[in-house]
Amino acid sequence: MEEKEYSISGLYYNYKKLSDDQIREYLNNITFVVLKDNGVNSVYGYYPLSKESMDKIKQEPRRNSLTFDATKTEDTPITNLKEFKKITFLCKSSSRFYLKPDIGEILDQISYFDLCRSQKIKAIRMVDGNYETLPDTGDEHHLMQAVLLTEEE
Repeated sequence: MEEKEYSISGLYYNYKKLSDDQIREYLNNITFVVLKDNGVNSVYGYYPLSKESMDKIKQEPRRNSLTFDATKTEDTPITNLKEFKKITFLCKSSSRFYLKPDIGEILDQISYFDLCRSQKIKAIRMVDGNYETLPDTGDEHHLMQAVLLTEEE
């Protein structure tokens, strides 16, 4: 899987580069998924966020968190997805007590080229539990990762 190179200054530069309307437009073709691994009553796979969660995100894509506000998934996984790129994104929508990444923060860091070819990106999965706190930010800015998924050929 290809990993996108990044610079801290580039992440800050791209932060909030997309408007809420642009984010909503991309969400017409891209879904967010959660990777579940043979937990109780679940089959290993990529479970899309529920319609209710996606509707909540679309209302306020920069205020609703993927870890607190939009976590409910559908009951059936999407079976034809494969990973094609890992990206690093800047999470500023947090406090020193909670990481609250939102969809806008992730989409901001996806290259324009990849977003314009949104038929390639079918889903995005945030990598849970993997973050780095940036120094001199009062423990409030973090680097996190997301995985871009495409359909298997």
